Amino acid sequence: MQYRFTTRFGGVSQAPFDSLNLALHVGDDPLHVKKNRELLQENMGVSKLVFMDQIHDDKVVLIEHGDEEMPTCDAMITEHPDIALCVMVADCIPILYYDAVHQAIGVAHAGRAGSQLNIGQKCALAMQEAFGTHMHELRIFMGPSIHACCYEVGEEVIKGFEKFVHIQDKKYFLDLQHYNRDVFLELGIKPEHLEISKECSCSNHNYFSYRRDKITGRFAGVIAL
Repeated sequence: MQYRFTTRFGGVSQAPFDSLNLALHVGDDPLHVKKNRELLQENMGVSKLVFMDQIHDDKVVLIEHGDEEMPTCDAMITEHPDIALCVMVADCIPILYYDAVHQAIGVAHAGRAGSQLNIGQKCALAMQEAFGTHMHELRIFMGPSIHACCYEVGEEVIKGFEKFVHIQDKKYFLDLQHYNRDVFLELGIKPEHLEISKECSCSNHNYFSYRRDKITGRFAGVIAL
């Protein structure tokens, strides 16, 4: 198994998408995005990359052959050995899953909406149903994303997240990392099998951030067997 979280560097896109933008939907030159994806595929050493048309929902898709162009969903799982699953983000949490016993992987896109729908939990449960994954064996990697230091939200969106909201100067700041962590622990994931990046995509300019820049690219969490 190999996995990585890309940065914004090492590609061919021009500003404001400079340089390793992996998204076709943000206004970048499609030829540049194609080249960036080819560079990532070469770097991973796999025959295919599978991206999602992400819609902030809770649908999980089983990738059986890697021939799916771009499934409309926010999580994917597979046991196919020669493809890489990709989840694109620019502040949302890219979540990667690895079941070493059954040799299966997954990815999930967990923004505020997806987290509220428990997309992270549903992806793990889909692996359990499809591959026989046991929660105590599953490893989970949560990549760079916007942290509570920068994630100011309105009072109208904090219902259900109350335990994970920090109030400072009458402003509300949401901690999605610990919300998802608690969901995974309740599911039976071992704490030592759960890695959470400390990098905030909004404050760290090595990553694309929609909150910071609005018009920008997307980096990715990528995993392959």
